[in-house]
Amino acid sequence: MGDAFDGVMVGNGSLALLLIGLVFKLTGFAVRDELRLRTLVVCGFICDAGYYLFRADPIVPSVVSNIALLGINVVLIAAILLERTTWRMTPDDREVFGLFPTLTPGQFRRLRKMMAREQAAPGAVLTREGAGVGDLMLVFTSELHIAKQGQSFPIAGPAFVGEIAFLTGQTSSATVSLPHGGTVLRMDAAALKRRMARSPALNNAMVALFGRELARKLAYSAPMDAAAP
Repeated sequence: MGDAFDGVMVGNGSLALLLIGLVFKLTGFAVRDELRLRTLVVCGFICDAGYYLFRADPIVPSVVSNIALLGINVVLIAAILLERTTWRMTPDDREVFGLFPTLTPGQFRRLRKMMAREQAAPGAVLTREGAGVGDLMLVFTSELHIAKQGQSFPIAGPAFVGEIAFLTGQTSSATVSLPHGGTVLRMDAAALKRRMARSPALNNAMVALFGRELARKLAYSAPMDAAAP
């Protein structure tokens, strides 16, 4: 009788695990945030694995399959966390990322692999009015000089250079030079366009970023019809 009672208790406990796991999974599928969804689903798989393991007649294949599904979701959770956090970024990368406020850390990491760094000497010219622009540039300097249609004005760095030509596919609308030199991060325009075409989210984030940059440059220019490069 004692063994039977113990069996009933174990069976009820296992069934409770199954029901709790079901609640976790149903709750997960009801939320929109992917991180919360997968975390709740993982809890559900843990309960399911426990149910099949602690039965009076354990079902090992079901335990293994639930652990496998649990492991896949743990890997995906790690990928989501990496996409959303600056964990493992170097201090330099965090500084650069601060200039991409419309991008997620994951999107920035992918762009960072495309960036080539170079040191520009004082007086270096990055773009010339009417000439083609092959790269999108992010310039770290105290001041950039913009000249267009006989008018000129300075803007404070850091700043993007070539974003309007990049968006329009036309030649540069201004000549941009660095009176004091600086550090230039270059991204090949054609490669960046291909990457943006494959990812609507990245495309929207970059267009929003360029809109912010243009507004900042217009605030520096006088009169207001002095366009950014």
